[in-house]
This record gives sequence, structure tokens and C-alpha cells, in this order.
Amino acid sequence: MIFLDTFLYYTIFASAVLLYGIGLNKVAEIGTVKFKQIIFYVKCGISILSTAVISWLMIHYLLVPLKITELYPLICFIVYVCISSFFSAIINLTTGQTTTEFSISYLIVLLSIGESTSLLFTIVICLSCICSLSAIIPFSLTFKRRVCSNGRVLDESYYSIYFIFLAILILLLSSGDINWMNPGVIE
Repeated sequence: MIFLDTFLYYTIFASAVLLYGIGLNKVAEIGTVKFKQIIFYVKCGISILSTAVISWLMIHYLLVPLKITELYPLICFIVYVCISSFFSAIINLTTGQTTTEFSISYLIVLLSIGESTSLLFTIVICLSCICSLSAIIPFSLTFKRRVCSNGRVLDESYYSIYFIFLAILILLLSSGDINWMNPGVIE
């Protein structure tokens, strides 16, 4: 039950994209440019999960006994670069598509390791962050199709309106969190 609560919390109410801001500036690009490449999402998901697991194990069994846990972002970075480069090279050789992405995946790994207490919680937080990212992409595509239906190009004014749209989504999620999950806050 606690894992379900954690999953729902990081997916909906503490959404990695909306409330933490992980990839908020890039979700529009991912939603419009790379949405048709399903291999991009598979590669990102596998690299995020495998990086989080390997990094957590290295941190738990190497950095904690040596009492140098402050270096965990470096360990996560090295592991992520190795795993992501490996998968990107395999995908590029087999399909000819580029599936490079760094900032969103790396920040999700850092968030999941930084806020977890066990390996299972790390996996749950990773999966919920991936679900939160994939849940915002249909909203992004719908908004783009709605705003650009009359032939409008993606310029600064589009992104200004888009970020206002995301701010409204954040307010809706926050008010839902306060009203439903934390009813004592209003009293």
C-alpha cells in the first residue's frame, strides 16, 4: 500500500514534470518532435531504471561505507552516461534513429535516488516520474494542435501561452492535493 501511495504521490501530486520542474522546458519539444519515435521512450525508460538501480547499489555498497555520499551525483552521471551511450549506439546502429536525451533522464535518476530509502522505493519513484512525464505529453500535443490549428508557427508567443497552460495545470493539481489529500490545511 505504501508503494501505491508513493507512486500516486510522485505521479500526480508531486509530478516530476509539473511541480519539480524536471524537463518543464523540454516537454514541449519532446511532445512535438520525438513523440512519433516510440523507441525514444523505451530507451529512456530502460536507461533511467537501469541507471537508478545500478547507481543505488553502488551508492549503498560503495559510497555509504566510505562515508562519501556527497559524490552520488557523480556516480549517477557516470553510470547514466555509460548506459545511455550504450543503448543509443545500439539503437543508432540498428535503426539509424538518434535517441539522445540527457537532462530529463538524469534529473529523474537524481530525484529518485535522493528521495528514496531503499532500492524498491527508488524503482517506484523512477516509474512514477516516467509516468508523470508520459502523462503530460498528451496534454502538450493537444494544446499544440489546438493552438496551431490555424497554421500558427511555434514561436515565443506560443511558448508563453504554453507555460501559462502548464501553470494552470500546476494550480489544478495543487488545489486537488490540498483539498483531497491534505484537508486539514484549509481549516
